[in-house]
Amino acid sequence: MRARLRAAAALAALLPLTACGIQETDVIEAGGGATIDVLPARQVGMILFFLSPDGLLMPSSRSADYEGVDGGQQWPDGTGAAAPSVEETVSALLGGPVPPERSAGMDNDPSLPGPGTRVEVTVSDGRLEVHLAAPLDGLSERAERQLVCTAAYAERAAGSAPVTLRGTDGTRAPARCDLRPDPEPATTGTAPR
Repeated sequence: MRARLRAAAALAALLPLTACGIQETDVIEAGGGATIDVLPARQVGMILFFLSPDGLLMPSSRSADYEGVDGGQQWPDGTGAAAPSVEETVSALLGGPVPPERSAGMDNDPSLPGPGTRVEVTVSDGRLEVHLAAPLDGLSERAERQLVCTAAYAERAAGSAPVTLRGTDGTRAPARCDLRPDPEPATTGTAPR
């Protein structure tokens, strides 16, 4: 008897919902969130990885002709558009954010070598070796990620190239670009590590 009462009560509760006479309507959009293409085709120029105000990696696309960057190799698509070399892209990162990037809150990790640091890149079997004329000792994990991601995306559109950093004081193990947020909690009032 109780089972019948429960079933009848459940059916009675559903009837008003199904027979209320309200017709189904299509979704009415009120406007989506603002979006920007942060990883556009490399033909536009270069993709640099700066730090956001909360210390997370943040990609920025920069036109190849910004600040007079000259192109290196030719694009294989036959357009003749010059692609900036990996060296030019990493050098642009070390030069720091330009005014529009700075106004968006982007910055370099303080431990990165500064502008004018000599950069040489060797590519062999899809692997990159980034040689910096600066010591790697004292380079934070975030600074390493900036370098690795910038070099990896300069070499391959998917950013999948493994990158080895070499400095005047040694070599780091090969790494791949990891765009996941840092596991380290951000601390307020201090510069990013």
